[in-house]
Amino acid sequence: MNAFERIRIAAPLCDGYLIDRLAMSRVEETDALDIGLRWGPAKPDIVLSFQDAYYVEIGRLPGPGGEPLDNVTATVLAPSDEPWPAPLRIDTVRSAGMPPLLWFHAEGPVQLNIVSAIATAFIEVDAAAHTLGQG
Repeated sequence: MNAFERIRIAAPLCDGYLIDRLAMSRVEETDALDIGLRWGPAKPDIVLSFQDAYYVEIGRLPGPGGEPLDNVTATVLAPSDEPWPAPLRIDTVRSAGMPPLLWFHAEGPVQLNIVSAIATAFIEVDAAAHTLGQG
């Protein structure tokens, strides 16, 4: 199973998490976005890392406090000359010469649309529950 498939399967587990941190940067001359997700003490923190980002759209309602992510999905977009899926407003023309891309999407009070060539998810491990060398 490749990295995109793991994230595609794990994306719905992000439902209910709050965005705790956003960091956009340049890594090895490509755009990178890290999103820190937090639930609270009941669940581990998650960091989603996207590199070689083709499209990033983040929207949320104004005001204090955070709103949880809802209906989180990840879709693998195979190389194709077909148009981008309808919700994406990407200016670049899609082509069969592009690499496979991951479209990470969330609906609700917080909307996310991220399309990238590289995606990784990091899940916090409870150090108190896991001792190095023990299963």
